[in-house]
Amino acid sequence: MAMLDIRLLKCFAVVAEELHFGRAADRLYMTQPPLSQNIRKLEAELGVPLLLRNTRSVRLTAAGEELKRRIAIIEREMAAARQAVARVHRGEQGHLSIGITPSAAYSSFSSCLYAFRQQYPEVAVEVAEMNSSEMPDALRRGSLDLALMRPTYADTDLLPERVLAEPLVLAVRRDHPLAASYPQGVPLAEALRRPLVGYSRSTSRYFHTMLQTLARKANVVPNVVQESMIPTVLALVEAGIAGAIVPANLSRARFDTLVYLPLQGCGGVEAELLLARAPGQQNTAVDNFLSLMRQWGPNAAYG
Repeated sequence: MAMLDIRLLKCFAVVAEELHFGRAADRLYMTQPPLSQNIRKLEAELGVPLLLRNTRSVRLTAAGEELKRRIAIIEREMAAARQAVARVHRGEQGHLSIGITPSAAYSSFSSCLYAFRQQYPEVAVEVAEMNSSEMPDALRRGSLDLALMRPTYADTDLLPERVLAEPLVLAVRRDHPLAASYPQGVPLAEALRRPLVGYSRSTSRYFHTMLQTLARKANVVPNVVQESMIPTVLALVEAGIAGAIVPANLSRARFDTLVYLPLQGCGGVEAELLLARAPGQQNTAVDNFLSLMRQWGPNAAYG
């Protein structure tokens, strides 16, 4: 079915309000003959009479009353549609899908997300936890708008931007000897010589490489007794299997049984988080969220 001509509907709406062709024509900046012709065209399209008119008066038929009521509804819907489209264009309404690597859940990301939701309450935000290795494909498929990921997998076409960074600490049980010996900080070489939970090259490549980098700096072979991945590594530390070198933001977890000792001599090595985006996306909410993350600064992950 062909859509009704919006111009004819507008002419009818004004006539229905005025019930006078002369006044209606003045409001529409046209003369009466073409206005009358437009009303007849609309009646022909609908196949029903809309007006009862004679030389003295103009009245609406029952069908005309119903069309007047529905035009008012359409006008309200059109106004709402214009407003909604503008809000989506400004990133104030719509949907935002964000993937986060597991350890990012302990960072300031959650605080930033809270601030975003307060500022843009009409943007529906979906957060999916996944390994950084899965994120590039999810971004390219369009199932994610943004991904908070480790640098290893942040390909250049994803326009990665460093948004969070944090120091590294040694996680040990509260009854671990190092907790009493080095409350102000453990020398890196000393930490590496102690039994450690390391990271799998296949499932935690970023942290595996990071541990190797620290080992080269300290000229020490790390004493890795078992490999795991964040955040499971903390469960192994809590079980007393070994300590672990982890990002400082994890100190928010298991703090009743674990202590997190600063590491001395890391030479500027930090755990970085990058925010990558879907290639070619036009979602303004992405820009708004990224702008907010920039305000937090790359060193806001800890604390």
